[in-house]
Amino acid sequence: MMALLDGCFGKGIFISATGTELGKTVLASGIAHWMHIHKLGETALWKPVQSGVELGTLEADSYRLLKGSGLTNVGERDLVTWTLREPLAPWAAAKREGLEISMSELVVEGERRLQAADRLVVEGAGGVAVPLDARHTMADLAAALQLPMLIVAAPLLGTVSHTVTAVQYARSKGVKDVAVVFGAMLIKPAAEWNKTAYEQQLYENTEMIQSIAEVPVVGAVPYLPHPNRLDEDMWINWRKDWLRETAHLTALYDWLNVRL
Repeated sequence: MMALLDGCFGKGIFISATGTELGKTVLASGIAHWMHIHKLGETALWKPVQSGVELGTLEADSYRLLKGSGLTNVGERDLVTWTLREPLAPWAAAKREGLEISMSELVVEGERRLQAADRLVVEGAGGVAVPLDARHTMADLAAALQLPMLIVAAPLLGTVSHTVTAVQYARSKGVKDVAVVFGAMLIKPAAEWNKTAYEQQLYENTEMIQSIAEVPVVGAVPYLPHPNRLDEDMWINWRKDWLRETAHLTALYDWLNVRL
């Protein structure tokens, strides 16, 4: 593991997860939009690595981050460092293309981005232990930049074990400040959805994770999928919906306010 930097050059958070497809990009773009609207100074976004996509497509995290955040002072290409073709972990996807991701270069770039903006939201790829190379994972990058980590967890059966393991792994890599939020997932069709049972399960999972992992669980993000069309009005409406539908998540925004 790389040694920690002497100190952070700005404020930021690192959004990771217990796995993939849990709503990290939705959350990262929504948080960035909230900061852009409600805080003074410059908000910045960074996706160190994305795989299995091409720039500019609806599926690219970089595109969805840009449109979801509503940031207008950057282009999509500015938000991402590595875009790899194969839908694999960054280490494997880079090897398929005969490339090698440099951890030290990513740390320097993260350092530069922290210097340049008042606040930086970093979205990792996949979960906390997804490898960048043979020795370093997403948690190593967050630790090297000394960023607080917000771990997105599934609001489902099995989440306690997965989340506790992810928290402990992040801490083992040197991430000192960790919180958990339940992700924006479509769990069941509306006709089969039992709101009371779901809320009871959230309460129980929150209690167990907070007790065992000793981290705050700062809420559950509502299901607000990004638009699946290249329609600017739809993105404008999505950003409005995000601010309205997450206004009740006071624990999440309190956690963010302290760190950003």
